[in-house]
Amino acid sequence: MVNKEKRKGISWEKQFVELILERIDDVNKAKRIAGSGAIGTILEEPLLTGDVILEFPGFSKKFRVECKTGYGGSKQLTLKKEWFDKIIEEAKNSYSIPLLACKFLDARENGTKYFISLDINTFVEIINYVNNLKRELDLNYESMGNN
Repeated sequence: MVNKEKRKGISWEKQFVELILERIDDVNKAKRIAGSGAIGTILEEPLLTGDVILEFPGFSKKFRVECKTGYGGSKQLTLKKEWFDKIIEEAKNSYSIPLLACKFLDARENGTKYFISLDINTFVEIINYVNNLKRELDLNYESMGNN
């Protein structure tokens, strides 16, 4: 039988997928990885690592997500460097973008309850990607004679 902590983690992974599907208009894929990525780690299969996979039409890479909840309670959450290191390595091995999705345990709905954390290199990669897309769109728009 699965222990209480494991059930809590699985529940958050499923809830995170639901939140993404409810709040983002265009999602190609939002899927929880069975076994919370443990199977992928054991088999050394990069495509089965992480807790959740997200795929959006505007991004050439998928997002690989590690989900964490309950490390501190309703008012704080402890972030561990090893979580970032793990998801960054898993994302690198699967040509994905790493994210850490966190939930304050038992936090009220009014205010912050869920958040996504990423390292500076991932943030820079996302911003540069979006800026490059905008430059391409602007160039296409200008080439059509619509200045």
